[in-house]
Amino acid sequence: MKSIEEIWSTRINHHINETRAYLKYMLNDHLLFVFIFLGAGGALTYSKWLEVLPPDFPAVFIMTLTFAFIIITSGVRTLLKEADIVFLLPMEHKLDSYFKKAFSYSMISQSFIVIVTMILFAPLFLKATNANARVLLLSILLLLVIKFWNLRISWKMGYFTEASSKWNDLIVRFAINVLSIFFLLSQQYIFVGIVFIIMFAYDFYFSKIISKKAIKWEQLIQKEDSKKQSFYKIANLFTDVPKLKKQAKRRKYLDWFVKQVAYQQDNVYEYLFIRAFLRSGDYLGIFVRLSLIGSIIITFIDDQLYGNAIVSIFFIFLTGIQIMSLYKHYELLELPNLYPKAEVRKLTSFLKIMFRMLLIQVSVYSLVTLFTADIVTFAITLLSGLAFVAIFVFVYMNNRIKQKEKVG
Repeated sequence: MKSIEEIWSTRINHHINETRAYLKYMLNDHLLFVFIFLGAGGALTYSKWLEVLPPDFPAVFIMTLTFAFIIITSGVRTLLKEADIVFLLPMEHKLDSYFKKAFSYSMISQSFIVIVTMILFAPLFLKATNANARVLLLSILLLLVIKFWNLRISWKMGYFTEASSKWNDLIVRFAINVLSIFFLLSQQYIFVGIVFIIMFAYDFYFSKIISKKAIKWEQLIQKEDSKKQSFYKIANLFTDVPKLKKQAKRRKYLDWFVKQVAYQQDNVYEYLFIRAFLRSGDYLGIFVRLSLIGSIIITFIDDQLYGNAIVSIFFIFLTGIQIMSLYKHYELLELPNLYPKAEVRKLTSFLKIMFRMLLIQVSVYSLVTLFTADIVTFAITLLSGLAFVAIFVFVYMNNRIKQKEKVG
């Protein structure tokens, strides 16, 4: 039998190799081009905005909330599997080294997000607070200490099964995070020290409680599986992921949308695609989130004349690219093959659905523009969006899907 160290080593290597394999598909040429374009444009806009930054801009408050949300989403990647509840449960008393390695890996991997976020905020932080490089470095180190504390508490809360205990912890921990980060960014280190003492007492309190509790294996395995599935969902937007578990959610309030499809054999895939889009959290969730984010950015953008059109086209592109995997949603389903004309109309039906969905997004962005800008900006946003959707769906998507089917 493998030792505990060998089990962890095997699993972490498999996890890293699997992640790398999917990242090669996710970070393709198209997405990298978009990121480079967005990064260059964002950096230029960021620098210009900092030059006219108003003195009363709530930079510290915005950074505090951002880091509070990032840091509180702490969870130890245990890499546990369903079979472990049978094979590793009898060895629970020997698994301290396994879970310590899992904790260390989680801390290192999640610290990267905190550091990158602080680097992105650095110009704003230095400008708004008149801090120097030494203060910036100290802030990063103390943010990592807060992250470490959150990860410890998150692990200890895994010993509880009561939902009320978990919600109470989230509320208390979020409040402590807000206070500690706000005092830290405001450079009020005396108050930071006081909050750190409270954090130590909070940690000590739960350490005492869990000393008499056992590890909740089912809960840990369920959490690990949930994290894996979240990553698979993102990867599935770019390539097929066999391990992804399909889930559907009944949304009765959207049935009117499905009823718009005529009841005839030619519309088999059109009906199926609409149902999959509405009932799957992957596609509808992406569509709603990107529509909201794009609308918020359009609301606050400075260069509205052409900026609104650029932002809307960018988010339409992101939405379309990410929900293109809808075309293969029924790849393994034999039911559509019972209808003679179904396969012939599959691509046409898919493009039709995509065109409609993206037209709705164009309408949303255009309406936001109408309320926040003038009629000329509204017209430019609407017309450019319509033109882009038509070309993107009927030229780009059409050709890309045909090429993939030829290769396949």
